[in-house]
Amino acid sequence: MRLFQTGHCVHPEHVVLRTKRLRPMRFPAMFAVIEHPERGPILFDTGYGQAYLDERRRLTGRIYNAVTPVTTGPAWFPGARCRAAGIDPGDVRCVVLSHFHADHIAGLADFPRARFTYFASAWQAVRGLTGLRALRRGFLPRLLPEDFAQRSDPIEEGRWTELPPEFAPFRRAVDLFGDGSLRLLALPGHATGQLGILVRRAGGDPPMLLCADACWTSRSFREGIVPSSLTRLLFHSSREYRATLGLLTELHRARPDIDIVPSHCEEVERRLVES
Repeated sequence: MRLFQTGHCVHPEHVVLRTKRLRPMRFPAMFAVIEHPERGPILFDTGYGQAYLDERRRLTGRIYNAVTPVTTGPAWFPGARCRAAGIDPGDVRCVVLSHFHADHIAGLADFPRARFTYFASAWQAVRGLTGLRALRRGFLPRLLPEDFAQRSDPIEEGRWTELPPEFAPFRRAVDLFGDGSLRLLALPGHATGQLGILVRRAGGDPPMLLCADACWTSRSFREGIVPSSLTRLLFHSSREYRATLGLLTELHRARPDIDIVPSHCEEVERRLVES
């Protein structure tokens, strides 16, 4: 598993960690490339891309960027990051989307041969939304490729399988390829239908859990820190968010060897991201 960043945004610390500090915190927008031995490079999200810069010329994009000031550029876009790392974007045949917020889908156009996998409930929650109604969900529809629907493989309910006890408190997952290499976990709260990926690594290394926006910092799950009540305006369900964060905290305490990777954590960026 290789991790790359495509830019960053800025928020006050007190919003994310419920402190009294107003100092700005930097949040990288990261995506993962998982090298599967048979299926080639699999992406988890995409971060920012050219579609985001184009959207900033429109009203909803300007509002989004005013609330979440973003620094990004072509050299940071996912296609460029992949090429610099020796990965041909045309070889990517699968992109797993954790959810449909703008900073996770804006680089999809860089991967013209990929199909898109996500929980069907995540798409149903935003499908058909436009303008301010979409913006309230953190969704900018024009970020999606025009043929998004034709290239999608949504995961419906009913594909759940039981997880081994070693991953408790998580009990079930979707075994994406049926080989145990990538298991999709439900991580609701931040967004409807949000998923994470439990990655089985080669060589007997402990698994990794790519947890998307189930929390924004590693401190959050290590210490059980919930964000400010202001985030209720951003979350689908604060109750589910707290429950999901509690599961991550419990997993970390039971299995500290499992590397839990939030998509916007500076600590993770310093430790894992390739320049």
